[in-house]
Amino acid sequence: MRISPLHIAVAGICGGLALALSFTPLGYVSVPNISGAATTLHIPAIVAGVVTGPLAGALVGLVLAGTSWFQFGGVFMQFAGGNYPVALAAAFLPRLLIGVVAYYAYRSTRNTTAAILAAILGTTTNTAGVLGILWFFGTPEFRTAVVPVILTNYPFEMLFAAVIVTPVFAVLSKNRRLAAAQ
Repeated sequence: MRISPLHIAVAGICGGLALALSFTPLGYVSVPNISGAATTLHIPAIVAGVVTGPLAGALVGLVLAGTSWFQFGGVFMQFAGGNYPVALAAAFLPRLLIGVVAYYAYRSTRNTTAAILAAILGTTTNTAGVLGILWFFGTPEFRTAVVPVILTNYPFEMLFAAVIVTPVFAVLSKNRRLAAAQ
């Protein structure tokens, strides 16, 4: 795999967006449930993965994972029942895979619906990965508390991702075609 200046630029820009979303209210949209917010934090990893490939998507996911751990490491530890490896796995593994899964989902069809598919599968990777790891290896209290979070957050997060990612990909695709024609 060759890393070009475009890969570095996209990873840097999307990584910066992930940081900005992590530390501002734009990354957390209020919803009426126990968590209080659905996130848009995974969207830059989806964009980076689709635009430049799985490596850039994983790097942006790593930025998201690091900021999540910085802000909520104690919460991960609590839900993991004090099990440090489980808490780290829940915080990092799914986030590293968001852009990778989005890339392969987009690449499989490469049409208008591909952007929506990438957004849905990238969001699913994040939600199912984080909550799934904590569901299987975390505390029993987490298992009972997580169901309302999944039922309310996940649909909003998928919708946010699809609504934001689809026009971004349309513009990027148009610009790529224009650049190729010149």
